[in-house]
Amino acid sequence: MDLNKVKGYKTYIVMIATICYALGGMVAGLVTPAVGIPLILGALGLSALRNGLPKEEVKPEVPSPGSMPQ
Repeated sequence: MDLNKVKGYKTYIVMIATICYALGGMVAGLVTPAVGIPLILGALGLSALRNGLPKEEVKPEVPSPGSMPQ
């Protein structure tokens, strides 16, 4: 599997999976609200942190002193 296709989206995929797990577990009665609600809030907090980080920037290549024109 090529992970370059999901670059930048992995955090959001984990967030959606966690929310689905918490909601599905609460609907099915397998997860108590005391566990499900913090899971949902934690997933939303994770996505908020990820959204606040700047995207990767390409740094310009610094020319070496010998390659400068005279």
